[in-house]
Amino acid sequence: MIRVAVLDDYIGIAEEFGDWAALGDAAEVTFYREAIPPARLVAELADYEVIVITQQRARFPREVLEALPKLKLIVCNGWMSTVVDHDARRERGILLSAAQDGPGALGPQPGPSGVRRGISPPAEMAWALLFAVTKRIAIEDRAIRAGGWQTGFPGSLSGMTLGLAGLGNLGSQMVEAAKVFGMDVIAWSENLTTERTDALGVTKVSKEELLANSDVLGIFLILSERSRGLFQASDLALMKQSAFIVNISRGPIIDEQALIAALSSGKLAGAGLDVFDEEPLPLDHPFRSMENVVLMPHLGYVTEPLFRMSFEKMAEDVLAYLAGSPIRVVE
Repeated sequence: MIRVAVLDDYIGIAEEFGDWAALGDAAEVTFYREAIPPARLVAELADYEVIVITQQRARFPREVLEALPKLKLIVCNGWMSTVVDHDARRERGILLSAAQDGPGALGPQPGPSGVRRGISPPAEMAWALLFAVTKRIAIEDRAIRAGGWQTGFPGSLSGMTLGLAGLGNLGSQMVEAAKVFGMDVIAWSENLTTERTDALGVTKVSKEELLANSDVLGIFLILSERSRGLFQASDLALMKQSAFIVNISRGPIIDEQALIAALSSGKLAGAGLDVFDEEPLPLDHPFRSMENVVLMPHLGYVTEPLFRMSFEKMAEDVLAYLAGSPIRVVE
């Protein structure tokens, strides 16, 4: 019998959504709802031959993989498994089976007719956070529950400038709705072309202009070595004191300590954050006590249809491995 660990099942749906019973007596499956601290990851997983992960949750750098001699297969819910050191994985002969991103992961959801329309769940999350911070939703909600009433002025989107750091698949989904709300839209990224901005009716600007002119700055960049720490304290200092930041991409794109300092000092009006340097967010993290920050637990890409499909496929991946014919193997 082999041991299978299903990690970071925060909502507690992995067992229900995947047909793990099909593994029969050939495997013992353990479901972890709580995140395993990085320092305990090796000790906790030392006896597992198969580990099932969700993207961007538990991380498997070289030092962790080298300390797990029994590990033979990692199963991930998507092919972009950036949490795994693939060089170390290949050197140790560890297979990776990856269920591809399914409908709704990054693109608009199919409607009743099967035709894709609207925007994707991550873009919806960006708009939810944008409204929450500009309209003071969390602040006024807390005030009402504490017995208060009308503590400040909500912002009006009409006439605001939405700045997009990144105009790819997700960033571009913000443009049409922003124009409906009467917002001006500007964009910047290192490789952004005028052809791209012209096609979307967006104004291409420099990084400095993006920061200086945005009333709401949305982060829609992929985390890479180039984008890690892309926005430092000196960058945030260029922004309006009345400006907001919305980040649904990855926490480390913005220097977290610089963001905390800007929000604490009032140099920025607020932020809506779905992603953080460390996830789950530590209990003593400053963001948890900051009134001008709206927090979400990295739910931008999380939908029931996507996770139902993902766990179905991941259970199939484990079953195929047990049968000696691994499927959806990533080199």
